[in-house]
Formats: sequence, C-alpha cells, structure tokens
Amino acid sequence: FFFNDTATTEIYTEQIVGSVRCVQETDIKVDYYLHTPTVFLVPWYNDKMEPILQEKQVNLRFKYTLREVKGKERIAVFENLDTNTLHEENFDLLHAVPPMHAPESIRKSPLVDQNGYVQVDQGTLQSQKYPNVWALGDCCNVPTSKTAAAIFSQTPVMVKHLVEAENKQEMSDIRYTGYTSCPLFTGDHKLLLCEFLYGGKVDETFVIGQGKPRRIFYWMKRYFFPFAYFQLMPRGCLLYTSDTADDLLCV
Repeated sequence: FFFNDTATTEIYTEQIVGSVRCVQETDIKVDYYLHTPTVFLVPWYNDKMEPILQEKQVNLRFKYTLREVKGKERIAVFENLDTNTLHEENFDLLHAVPPMHAPESIRKSPLVDQNGYVQVDQGTLQSQKYPNVWALGDCCNVPTSKTAAAIFSQTPVMVKHLVEAENKQEMSDIRYTGYTSCPLFTGDHKLLLCEFLYGGKVDETFVIGQGKPRRIFYWMKRYFFPFAYFQLMPRGCLLYTSDTADDLLCV
C-alpha cells in the first residue's frame, strides 16, 4: 500500500491468507483480522509467518469476522467470534475477502453436503452419494486448501478412476493425499512456499528448505506458475510429483 499523506492512515485487512504486505511507516497502522485462531492453520508455517507479520508491525486480530462495512463513514464492523460482540473500526483502506462457496447450480443439487460442496471420498474423489460421479477442485468438500496446486494433484487420481470405471475395471489404490500449496508473499521479492497434505502434514518439494521466505520462490510464482496455470493445465498436461500417480500425465 502507498499513501502520499500517512498522518492518519489506518489499514484493515480481513481474511487474507498470508498476502499482507505493509509499508514500513510509523504513522501507518495495519490490522489483520482473521476468523481463525492462528495466521496459518499448519503449525510449521504459522510459526514462520507470525514473526514476519510482527516484524512488519501488523496487528493480528484472531477469531473475528467482518459483518458490515459502512462505506460512506469508512467504518468496518467486526464480530468477535468468542464473545459474539460487535465493534466498529475506522479505516482508510479495507481489504476484505468474501466467504467462498460452490456455484449455485451445485449448492442446490442433491450432490452436496451440509455446507454446499460436493460430498466425495477424500482419497478417491468419488461421490459418496452417486457412484458414477466424481468431483475435484473448489466445488468438492475435501478438507484441504482450495488451490490450483490441489487441482493439479487431484486430476490424475480422478482421471485414473474415471478410466477404470469406463472400462468396468476394479478401482486401483491410487489416492489423493490432500496435497496443496499456498505461496505467501512476504515482501522484498520473497515468498514463503507452503506445501502440505491432509492434517497439515508438511510435504515440501525442494531440498533448499522452505521454512523461510526466498526470492527463488517469488520468481517461480511470478513466471513459472502462471505458465503452468495457463499453458500446461488447460491442455491437460499436469506436472505431478507424488508416488500415487504418474510423474507426467497428459489427458
């Protein structure tokens, strides 16, 4: 964030997963409101992120949710999830991320669980209600972060089982293990590359150590990841590094 006059500037960020970058000015106040009890739900990465935010003088406000924005008055209304009480905060800049949900056509279908996501087996990605249905990505209820990296890992598993079902073969033991990745920008062209499985089990790719922000990960996120998202993935070419599926699968 950049301001010409920072005398009374207050910034409030709500529900950003690690993407907080603040200007190092003593007269800028940054508050980060989260609905969770920690910055990151995987303890290994949370222990790395909290000191970075504290060093940047970001005030962490845990277990809050945004209930109302009074735009003309520049007031944000937050609810404390422990006490269910509301309080108002004045702001100059507010960054808020709305709740995620599946498309309406899915939410209103018989495929979903109580939260409106397609109910699937978390390993096979097969519907638990209809055996001829599989789902992956943001629409299904697997307990992991919904990212492109997750879809990259889910696709070979789902395709394998779809082919087996089409050929009336017994389902193989290939399973999706919950792999996902969250690249967290920390400033100064550095990035903390978080990779983990179900249950928050750390599953890092690189031997150089991903427990600290590195510039190489920033450049990967800036150049290589978009190439994978927009060139490889739409063509069905998925780079995959798990023991549960082929290293390279083109569908």
